Amino acid sequence: MHLTIALVLCAIPAMVFGQIVSCEACTHDVSIYMGDGGLIAEADGVDEVTWVATCGDVTHHGELEPDNDGVVMMQFTDSGLVCNAETSRFQIGPVEDGGWFWITRDTDSAVGPLVNQDVLDNARAGIANPGPGVTMKRGRGAVLLREKSTGRLSLLPDILPEPPMAALRTCGYDTGGPAAAPTYTRRLADCALGDGGTLVVATVTGYYTGKTVVIPDGGAVTRPAGIGEIPVEADLWMNGSGHFTTDAAGSATLGHPEFAAPATRHVGRLDGVTYTVKVGTGPAEETLADGGGTTGGVGYFSDGTGAIVIRIAAEGVYCGETAAFSLPVTVTAIMPDATDADQVTPAVKRSAAGVVGRMSFTVVCP
Repeated sequence: MHLTIALVLCAIPAMVFGQIVSCEACTHDVSIYMGDGGLIAEADGVDEVTWVATCGDVTHHGELEPDNDGVVMMQFTDSGLVCNAETSRFQIGPVEDGGWFWITRDTDSAVGPLVNQDVLDNARAGIANPGPGVTMKRGRGAVLLREKSTGRLSLLPDILPEPPMAALRTCGYDTGGPAAAPTYTRRLADCALGDGGTLVVATVTGYYTGKTVVIPDGGAVTRPAGIGEIPVEADLWMNGSGHFTTDAAGSATLGHPEFAAPATRHVGRLDGVTYTVKVGTGPAEETLADGGGTTGGVGYFSDGTGAIVIRIAAEGVYCGETAAFSLPVTVTAIMPDATDADQVTPAVKRSAAGVVGRMSFTVVCP
């Protein structure tokens, strides 16, 4: 195979005898570096690609300048890099996966991919030996096969694919004890930490089922048709991406949203949180007073355990024989004291104003 390739060198290749030249920038290897050949690859976002070629006791190194398409190319003959030593290695980088190289010997040639150095330590397959009619030379990530009678060459990759790594469990808690009385301990090692994000969880009790139902952010709550009120409980929880209680003596369930259930909610919710509740939008938006009156049939109060209860009642001005208006409600959670953010690890994300979470829903007519 004969290829004519334009080669642009940023510097004249240097040559070192009997000395190992490291290549910190190199990311890929030519799996079999021997004989004539060359390579082509795409630079990985750099203006200069470094290469190091070791042939026996001689090491060459230099740089390649990518062309306008970000591609680097070189031919070993043109660069004085043809190698026939028993020990050899060719490294290059930083380049992207997908680069390839070729070997030319006598009248035949072989082509193979550049091997990412991250997989060079993977397990290797035991390539079946076809017998004396074929020579086999193992390189870095491939075996060169040569049929003696014809001189034909072939490159056979021998790096085994590794099975996907099991997903790392998130930091949080481990459960022990009997099912009737479980115990919880912190899980803070061999686990993935999250991003410190939060959720404002708002729930109502189903009228027919009596079960706790989560109101999705942007969801809706239907007003009662007559007398009475619908209570919506809202509080702050971590977002489930992975955290643990900072204080070893604290509750291991602190901040985990799966504990936002009636029996465990007061134990698991985060401390030091205050809330603002606004109704309406734009110029008509109004901030409600904690424990004060109602606007549009909506009011709220703090329950004394770190949560608020939003009360939703019938309202003839909004919903009646001649009216059918919806009313947006926005709940904002605030941690005024920055030290409260450290009750969990990673710390709760706070804005400059101390805001740690927000959700909204719309009150609609029955």
